[in-house]
Parts: sequence; C-alpha cells; structure tokens
Amino acid sequence: MENPAPNPQLYPIRTFFANYPEFDYNPDAPFFEEYKRLETDLQWEQKQKEIGREELRDAMVRQFNEMYGTSADDLGSWQLLCTALGMNPVPNDIKSCQRQVKATHVNLVDFIEAPLSGKPVQTFKSEAKLSKYTQETKKYFPRDNVNSGSLLRALLRQIMNPHARRGAVVKPSRKEAAQPAPAE
Repeated sequence: MENPAPNPQLYPIRTFFANYPEFDYNPDAPFFEEYKRLETDLQWEQKQKEIGREELRDAMVRQFNEMYGTSADDLGSWQLLCTALGMNPVPNDIKSCQRQVKATHVNLVDFIEAPLSGKPVQTFKSEAKLSKYTQETKKYFPRDNVNSGSLLRALLRQIMNPHARRGAVVKPSRKEAAQPAPAE
C-alpha cells in the first residue's frame, strides 16, 4: 500500500510559495534565499515586498507550530524541541526540557529550515553570538506574530538587545573566587 500524499497544510512555507505560481520555487533550496529570489524575480515594489515579508513571517510561525506545537505546557512539544536540537537523552519533564532548550541558542529561521533542508542547525554559545549572526544574515524570526503560541514565545531571544551573559559561562565574583572550594 502506498503512503498517502503529505498534507500541504503541514508545509506552510511551501504553501506560501505556491501562492506565486509565476515563480519557479525550489523546495530543496533554503526558503529564506528563495524568498529573496522571489522578490527579485518578480520585481516587487516596496509595498509588495512589505506584504510578502509579512506573509512569509506568518508562514514561518505556522511552520514552527506545525513542527513543534504551540503550548509551553505540552511535554511532547518540549521533547520534540530537545530532539530537534540534538539533545540526548531527552528529559522526561517540562522543567528539565525548558532549562536545556533555554540554554541553547539557535536562529529560529535556520531551526525551522533545518528539517526541510536536511541540514543540521547551528547553535551559538550565547545570546550575544546568536544576535550577531542574526543581524549579519538578517534572518529575523517574527517576535509579535498573532499565530505565535506560548511555546514559540518561550524560545524568542533578545536579538536587538542581547543579554551579554545569557548562555555564556558566568565567572564567579571576586568574593566567590577568593573563598576556598568546599572539600569533597
């Protein structure tokens, strides 16, 4: 028996591009690069670019929701995130999943693109390094999209104003460093 055809609703990014049949979309190419090519190939004016970007943002959020879920209270969703981030073993409770995921910094555009492209997702040692990468590549994930669930909102980072220490190794204060280490 043949496998049923995949439901196109499960691929909001591909559905976005299907709205432009005059564009020769390559589903094997990174969707962010394909979007830039779409703007150029269709010679969009500024207003159409703004509309297209907003539609792509909606598709990215819906893609995330389809892949991982929407509720920050769902253990299965957190475990999917842990698995996608390469964590092994995957924690068995929400708090442990949250701690591990929040200590991991990934560009969310790359993160949702990874399963579509088959490429591994790059992780960053700190929010500041993620911020630098995001600003250099201009791969911004929408912060305030109406379709964002609580799970996605829990993952968003401060890209424009990163916390220098979030995700970085925190050095002990001078007072802590001066104290002798406890005996084991």
